[in-house]
Amino acid sequence: MRFMKLHAEARFDEMWEMLAEDAQRAWGGLQNFIREMPRLDEWLEILEMQVADITVLEMWTDQVHQRTYNNVARLVIRYRVRQQWKEWTFDRQVHLIPAAGGWRTLCYPTRARMAAGH
Repeated sequence: MRFMKLHAEARFDEMWEMLAEDAQRAWGGLQNFIREMPRLDEWLEILEMQVADITVLEMWTDQVHQRTYNNVARLVIRYRVRQQWKEWTFDRQVHLIPAAGGWRTLCYPTRARMAAGH
């Protein structure tokens, strides 16, 4: 949830430290991350975030990036957002892996950004 709060505030340098090493390598460095990380729509307001479910998995394979991790926390985060007069709720699944100092997120660049960067 802290990651998304920082994202909403465009504090990308602080978000960087919360990325798993694999994700940092995929972004190609802090400056690429700051430049390429998608911005939230200026009219989008995050009203509420809550953890709807947590499951700790002994092993999990990220099918998109073909990587397997051990001891993964799978969280379902429920977001309530507003864009001008429209308000809605949606769930998003995120995966955290253990790293020095706690848990880190596997937030990778989109496939289109990865292709453009290489």
